[in-house]
Amino acid sequence: MITKTAGRALHVMKEGELVLLIDDVNTGEGKLVGAASQVTPQQVNLMTKIGKGLVSVCLTEDKARKLELPLMVVPSGTNAYAKPFTLSIDYKTNTTGISAFERADTISALTQEEALAEDFRRPGHLFPLLGKNNGLLERVGVVEAVIDLARMASSLPIGYCCEVLNAKGEMASVAELQKLSAECGIPILHVSEVVEMRKQDTFGTLKGQVIYGNQLGRRIGFPTANLDIQSEQLPLSNGVYGVKVTYGERSFAGIMNVGVRPTIQQDGTQVHYEVHIFDFNEMIYGEWLVVEVCCYVREEMSFAGLENLISQIQRDVEYVKGSLLIGAAV
Repeated sequence: MITKTAGRALHVMKEGELVLLIDDVNTGEGKLVGAASQVTPQQVNLMTKIGKGLVSVCLTEDKARKLELPLMVVPSGTNAYAKPFTLSIDYKTNTTGISAFERADTISALTQEEALAEDFRRPGHLFPLLGKNNGLLERVGVVEAVIDLARMASSLPIGYCCEVLNAKGEMASVAELQKLSAECGIPILHVSEVVEMRKQDTFGTLKGQVIYGNQLGRRIGFPTANLDIQSEQLPLSNGVYGVKVTYGERSFAGIMNVGVRPTIQQDGTQVHYEVHIFDFNEMIYGEWLVVEVCCYVREEMSFAGLENLISQIQRDVEYVKGSLLIGAAV
């Protein structure tokens, strides 16, 4: 659902102007954001003048792969707030690369379908940030929110942004961001509002018949429906997903694991589709389920033992039940 406030922000972006995006989900920080396909030197200049932060461009992993833009630092650990910067770039026609005109040229060049890796020099003065291809469905973060906003405003999933600093050079507080919005006439949008706009979107839908499995899920307290599904229905990477399940006339929320079950089947190659349906404990062998794949949770992992597996499943369930994208029930 698009609220009046969100609709105004999208209209502003479609017109090539900036919005103030506040990350009310993770960091509380604010960014000035624009759609890359509508970029102008004037807006880049305004962004640097009143934002005072680093000008970045948010693009999908697929786009970065096409342009051969590797991560600047390979991530280690699971820091949710690590910045996924690639090598910095300048467009091939840039001289210094630092002016608002040349940074706008670089941003605009990234939106061209025919753009090639050799069109960009590296290092440069523009800093790409990588976001998931499916945006907020795949990861709830500010980079994905920028990508999704740009996609809604222009159909191209590439946006540019700049952190907002205060007069002391620190990250601006929410109150300071609100003051900047009022003084400059820039509408505010929150990451949670962008998530709300994507609530009705899904990866797609699967339909499968429940078949007999090894009963491990039931023994460890998370009974699963093992589905006979052809992967061609909806190609998915191995991992855990938040889902909505329809059985007959009833609908439920749940999680689905897609993969080879490395913890209990070390040398397995067959891909299994296993759905744990929340608040459901009926015998449904032979029945058909329709599964809407709503959001990505994590990649498939191998655990040292069943206790570790159980603890992770509990965290997965809590995450999906509390997720902004799916809610505890449908």
